[in-house]
Amino acid sequence: MLELNGAVGIVTGASRGVGPVIAEHLAEAGVRLALVARSEDGLRKTAERVRRPGREPLVVPADISDEAGQRLVVNTVCRELGPPELLVNNAGREHLSRFQDASVEDIKKVILVNLFGAEALTRLVLPHLLSAGRGHIVTIGSVAGRTAYPYGTINCSTKHGVVGFTWSLREELRGTGIGVSAVYPTLIADVGISARWRAGRRPALLGQVQPADVARAVLTCIAKNKVEMTVSPVAEKIADVLGAVSPRLASWIARNGGVHSYLRDVADLQRRSR
Repeated sequence: MLELNGAVGIVTGASRGVGPVIAEHLAEAGVRLALVARSEDGLRKTAERVRRPGREPLVVPADISDEAGQRLVVNTVCRELGPPELLVNNAGREHLSRFQDASVEDIKKVILVNLFGAEALTRLVLPHLLSAGRGHIVTIGSVAGRTAYPYGTINCSTKHGVVGFTWSLREELRGTGIGVSAVYPTLIADVGISARWRAGRRPALLGQVQPADVARAVLTCIAKNKVEMTVSPVAEKIADVLGAVSPRLASWIARNGGVHSYLRDVADLQRRSR
């Protein structure tokens, strides 16, 4: 288990969404934070939010979908704070549409951030963790990585990749003192992408959780070295289990519960607004 107090930690996607909330919880636990995102203004706001006496967060504006940006992050952290011991891969892009309406550029943007960015940045951080014989890697995935959500096909493919990446790397690092975890939230209230959706009444099966619930799951994964945690209402946790046991049954329930038609309406509305 990684002792968080005094540990050097990197949080990507720290300028908006659930990122600032995760950073705030880690700061309260004593982590010496490096905040990473493309928006320097957003990072400055997060830095003000998570600043603690004697603990000035490091702001590192960088695009983690770019190899030069990834190297910049790790080199800057090592120089300013010391070798990283914790990495939270939170940066993410979303694209909701009918798949045939997505451009090749849309596909590349989502994959480069959600999957390539997380894996490539982990690869650069990992030698420092191995050298120290301790550390933890947490990747923020989604319940969409455990089941099928139409009209979010690109997102789902990357989130399924996060599941495989997490389990495979965890087994590879077994016995090294390094933990590997993933957190799978459902839609996140207020700060998540769904806060912008306007397609009528949301189906009861499509629940929401609070940003703080996701942040607490990150800390629990580190404290208990859990491989994964699903953060969702009870109904979606049941659906998560059903999806593992019977994907066809889970899809049938989602179709008949109005989830698929609702996502189709959101996708069509977004297409018309673009």
